[in-house]
Amino acid sequence: MPLIAADNTLLLLSALVVLVAVGFAAEKTRWGRALSAPLFILFGAMLLSNVGVIPYSAPMYGTVSSVIVPMAIPMLLLRADLKKVFAESGPMLLAFTVAVVLTVVGAYVGAFLIDLGEYEAQITGVLAASYIGGSVNFVATSQAVEFNDSSTYVATLSADAVGAVLFLLLLMSLPALGFARRAMPSRFIDAEQNEAIDPNAHLASDDSSFDLPKAINGLALSLVICAVGQGIVTLFNTPNLFIVIITMLALLVANFGKPLLKHVQTEFEIATFMMYVFFAVIGAGADLGQVLGAALPATLFLVVLILVHLGLLLLVGRLLRLDLAEVMVASNACILGPPTAAALAASRGWRELVMPGMLVGILGYSIGTFIGVGIYQSLV
Repeated sequence: MPLIAADNTLLLLSALVVLVAVGFAAEKTRWGRALSAPLFILFGAMLLSNVGVIPYSAPMYGTVSSVIVPMAIPMLLLRADLKKVFAESGPMLLAFTVAVVLTVVGAYVGAFLIDLGEYEAQITGVLAASYIGGSVNFVATSQAVEFNDSSTYVATLSADAVGAVLFLLLLMSLPALGFARRAMPSRFIDAEQNEAIDPNAHLASDDSSFDLPKAINGLALSLVICAVGQGIVTLFNTPNLFIVIITMLALLVANFGKPLLKHVQTEFEIATFMMYVFFAVIGAGADLGQVLGAALPATLFLVVLILVHLGLLLLVGRLLRLDLAEVMVASNACILGPPTAAALAASRGWRELVMPGMLVGILGYSIGTFIGVGIYQSLV
């Protein structure tokens, strides 16, 4: 029984927001700048849940994932100029393609090295699909390959969550590693590290004065976009396309409703805070105890997949002279999907990479199930 009960929503939310605040404060220290607030928050939430302070799952976590994250996505995209995005997204698409290929390689290596038992083909295909697209692809591929054993399914799902946290911890650590910086120099990371004094300067609005009505306008506009998107997916019975629909609607507003955006301010900063809370929820859901139980084989498989993915990504990225920041966002979009890719780019102040990261992440949703089923067929 955790110290903070799962149904104590206000106390639980306060714990996560305090953790986010501490993460921001930590970035003002030398070690904190090297660690970064998102990594501190992710690790801190994982520590709190595994020592019994906060629960591994709670209704509030579901609210963050189903309400707060969709609400943040339009606000992150309201300044996305599609002409500029398509003109500059070539390197991101290349990095994403490399990330997908290396995920497939990692899946085969993991299946070769780790004994996954009688459901090896299903587990490999399902997790590969999930780590190219997202949870939507996990479910879709499970149905396509008839992965119906309930205990193994739950263990695999638990491993998927723990693997996601491990991946984020390793990925966010890359800018602090000298060999990674030397392998792929990054104009984004160089600009980030050259910010004067305040490590959170990228969160400052172009207009130093805070305008509450304009901030509320941004929140209202985002909620309207989400409500319209929810109405569309309900009408056509396509709930899995919700993120795709609100992304498209936000882009329409960003590119054809620019007069409307004159009345909106600080939406990016508010959305970034929401995504920081999302990082805390991801960390809190990593039950390390599951790793020692039925989820151990699938977790070891994902450790191999992740290490192969990231290791080869550094090598191939160096050969192709890719930018480390673009590779990080593309890798995130591949492994965990558009929301976390946008969260990573926003949290590091890489505004130019938010929209390309979302686009390639949505591409991952489109191809993940097909690749997962293909891997399953090759292993049967």
